[in-house]
Parts: sequence; C-alpha cells; structure tokens
Amino acid sequence: MRALGAQLATLRSRAGGDLVDFVTLVVQEMRLDIEVAAHEQGGSAYLDAFVDELSGFVQTDDRADLGAFLGWIDAAARRDDMGPRSEEPEGGTVQILTIHGSKGLEWDAVAVPRMVEGALPARPQEGSTGWLGFGRLPYEFRGDAEELPRLAWRGQETQKDVVTAIDAFKDEVRARNEDEERRLTYVALTRAKHELLVTGSSWSTGVKPTAPSRYLHDLVDAGVLPADRIPEGTAHESNPLGDQGATQTWPHVPFGSRGPRVLAAAERVRNANPGAAGRHAADIDLLLAERRAARSAAHAVVVPHRVPASGFKDYLGEPDRVAERLRRPMPERPYRATRLGTLFHQWVEQRARGGGAAAPLGGWDGGLDAWAGELDLDVGETAPATDGDLAVTDDDARRLADFQETFARSRWAGLTPLEVEREIHIPFLGHSVVCKLDAVYEIDGRIEVVDWKTGKAPTGAEDLERRQVQLALYRVAYAEFTGRPIEDVDAVFYFVADDLEVRPTSLLDRAGLERAWRNAIG
Repeated sequence: MRALGAQLATLRSRAGGDLVDFVTLVVQEMRLDIEVAAHEQGGSAYLDAFVDELSGFVQTDDRADLGAFLGWIDAAARRDDMGPRSEEPEGGTVQILTIHGSKGLEWDAVAVPRMVEGALPARPQEGSTGWLGFGRLPYEFRGDAEELPRLAWRGQETQKDVVTAIDAFKDEVRARNEDEERRLTYVALTRAKHELLVTGSSWSTGVKPTAPSRYLHDLVDAGVLPADRIPEGTAHESNPLGDQGATQTWPHVPFGSRGPRVLAAAERVRNANPGAAGRHAADIDLLLAERRAARSAAHAVVVPHRVPASGFKDYLGEPDRVAERLRRPMPERPYRATRLGTLFHQWVEQRARGGGAAAPLGGWDGGLDAWAGELDLDVGETAPATDGDLAVTDDDARRLADFQETFARSRWAGLTPLEVEREIHIPFLGHSVVCKLDAVYEIDGRIEVVDWKTGKAPTGAEDLERRQVQLALYRVAYAEFTGRPIEDVDAVFYFVADDLEVRPTSLLDRAGLERAWRNAIG
C-alpha cells in the first residue's frame, strides 16, 4: 500500500503535463498494457481503441486537461458513446471509426483510405527488434508470452550462435507484425455489405512518394481489383503540393470579425459594478483565482525523477534553460564531438576488460578497422548514426588514433582499473542522480575516480567550478556505494585531447551538493 501511495503521488505530480503523454505514463507505470494482454478476454485492441479515443479528444481542444477528459469519459459512459453501435445505421449518415472500433459492425458502403505502405500496413513502433530495446519488457514476462516470438539466447555457446538466434527472433517479430497488420486490414475490408472503396495517395506530407499497399496487390491477385487500377508509380518527381499547407495569420486574431463586438462587451464587463454579480460573486472570484493558478502552473516544470550527473551542473547554473528544455523537448542531431567521445570511451572500456596494459592498441592503418568490426561500427561512412549504430568517418578514426596514442602515454595506461563504466544511482532529495563512472583505480591505498574527457578543457576557474560538480557527485556516489570514507576518494578529469589532468582541490560533499540544489531548484 505504501508503494501504491508513492506511485499515485508521483503520477499526480505529472498530471499537469501533456494529456496523451500522461495517460501513456499511467499505462506504463501501472502496467495496464500487461494486465490487458494477460486477461483471458483481453487484448491490446481494447487499449489501442482507448488511446485512439484519447487522441481524438485532444484534437478537439489542445488545451484539454485531465479533468475535462475524465468528465468526457463519464458522460460518454452514461450515454454508452464509447462502445460500438448495434442498431442499424440511419440513412444518409456517415460514421468515422477506427478499424479497431469497427469490429463486429457492417455498413452498406465502406471507404478505407491510406492504403499505402507505411499506413496500411503501418510501420510498427518497435520495428523488427521486438523487446530488444531500451525500456521494453522482455516478452517472457508478459501474460501473452506464449503467443509472442521467443528469443532462444539461453544455452548458446558462441557469440555467433547468439547473433543467429537474434536474427531468427527478428524474423519472427517481423512476420508477426505482418500478420497483425494483415488481420487488421481484413477487418477493414470486410465491414462493407455492398460497396467498398479502397484508396490511397502517393503523396502526403513527406518529401518522398509512398508505394501502394501490398494488400492492394493481393486484391488484384484474388481477382477483386483489376490490375490497371493500381498505378505503377507517381507522375510527379516531387510533392505536387510543394510548400502549400495550412496557413495561419500571425499574430492570431482570436475573435475574427467578431473582435470589436467581443472587446466592447469585455470593456463593459470591466466597468460594471463589482457588486452586480450578486450571490454568484464568491463563485466568480474562486473561478478567476483558479484560472490564475492554472495559468501560473502552466509555466512550472517538474524536475524528472532521474537526473544525470553530467547535466546536474545545468540545473544549478542554468535552471531557466533546463526548464525550457523540459517544457519543449526537441531532438538533437548527434554532434561529432559526442560521437568521438563515445568511440573513445568504448575503446578504453574494451581495453580495460581485455587486460589493461596488455591489451593491444587499435590504431590507424588497420587496427581501428579490426576493433571497430568487433564493436559493430562502420569506418569510412559519413552519414549520421542511425538505429543505435555509430557512423565513423575517416577523420574520426584519425582523431581516435591520436587519443589512443595519448592515452598510452598517460599514467593510467599501465594500471588495471577496479571498475569500468560503473553506473551508480544515488538517492538525492527525492530524485535519483545517475552517475556513470568511466574508471576507478586504487593508487597508493586511495581510490581515484577518473572521468575521461575528449572535449575542451575548462577555460578558467569559473568554468572548472561548474564542471567539477560532476566529479563531486561521482566521489559521493562511489563512497556511498562501497562504504568507504569520502576522504579516501579522489576524483579527476583527464582531457585526452590536451593530455591534461585536472584535479580540483575542493569538491563538495553530499551536504554541499544538497545545499546547492536547494538554492537553485528550491
């Protein structure tokens, strides 16, 4: 019950955010998707239909909040608007439903739009990797595990056997996704009593045309459609819509031509006698106060439960910038320096796990190619990384070779670390700070936490003071994780590009870190 109470409190704290994101979070945190899948009469279609209804509700009003949605559900439940209609459709009536919501129903005429690749069949969100991704539940823990593909990785003797098993698993996932889309399409195409219209467009909002759905070709093979009804391609080399699209006057005029009348009415209300509200005056004051509070809360940002140590300094030094990033998260293109840093960290980790000083250095002229092959990296490609792989350019390879040679001359090259890439989560004022320690050594009876840096060294004392907060967190994390006195733990930066070791003379302890956090966040 305590765990449930804590979970509900956490969910309530997120209720003011985006409604679709919040409902998705509730489904994940309460594991409702697993419960639905495990129910003897359940299935993901019911949950999918619910999310479809939610998306439709949000589209009617982008300011819709949780209270409005719950009220809408309650009213719909009383009218039974959420369920499929069993009565005969009225003449001249057009009903728009999702395919899931149309199960078990029939109409005289049915139109199925977007019969193109990528729409029907749709591309599954998880691709062909199944549960092999961050944050996904392994299939064997799900209630419907018996119906899902099985990854036979246990008992494999070699890495090649594991790779073969993974490839076979991906093939099964791909085939299952295809079967699910085919079943869904079957439902859509069998709702018509007399007439069925299937249609699609080569062009939509993208920059590339889409091919006709493979199911249209199946209909041709079955003799339902003549072959000449499916175009072989598009007559346009680029999107015929061009840059056309929805336009909006800016700044927005909220009342259009009614503006003068509405503004005049508002002015009369402002100048009216406050006592004219009569017995409703107190209610009006409360409603206005609630609106002011809601508008003020719209600018508040809830700090995530998990805070990376690398970003901790931003919360202390640039809280407004962090708040803006949390309010409006935007994907970022991977920076070259970030990619190079990732390569170096992976190389140091592999070197340490392979025997420390005895492990060979993978250099340019062949060594890196062999090492990159073991890590499933592509040397010589210039395209950005996709699907979790790292694209390594020739220049990256040369820079990495320089880093390797520099590291070989450092005082850590001949040492064997106690820990490599150790991830430690420390509780911190209601949050969890994630500390990923690059390497930990024991030198002359003292512990030394080293953070490898492939970027630029601090430009001055103020810059170092901001960045050394990360080392302070690492020092506290390792001391608390191992039970060692914090006085016996040191922490240093090593800027490999400059062959520069930076050892701060004063690092905050836990009390100092908590005090800095409270001063910045409150």
